[in-house]
Amino acid sequence: MLPLPRKHLTPPVADPTRAFYESLLEEKPDSAIAVRFCVEHGVKPLEEHKKLLKKYNLLREKGAFSVATKIKRALERKGDKLGIKKEKKDKKEKKEKGSKENAAQNSEKA
Repeated sequence: MLPLPRKHLTPPVADPTRAFYESLLEEKPDSAIAVRFCVEHGVKPLEEHKKLLKKYNLLREKGAFSVATKIKRALERKGDKLGIKKEKKDKKEKKEKGSKENAAQNSEKA
């Protein structure tokens, strides 16, 4: 019996989904979806499973499997991008406003 968090039955070796995630894990060992599948389905032998379980727990703590956390990060990134554009726009408007005021003052003096 494999340690937790095994949630599903282990798919047969000929299963194409299993083959996909195993090959993904070999090509990209840090793939969150591959780690999750292999741990939750108990695909790897016990020693490899323990190593993957450590990665799985680390990713889980970071919120890699939580949709709410992913949405929050995406909104923060979008806000950061919009904030940067807003700051640039504000600076540009201030600069234009300042140049208009200077032009108005110069025309009053003349």
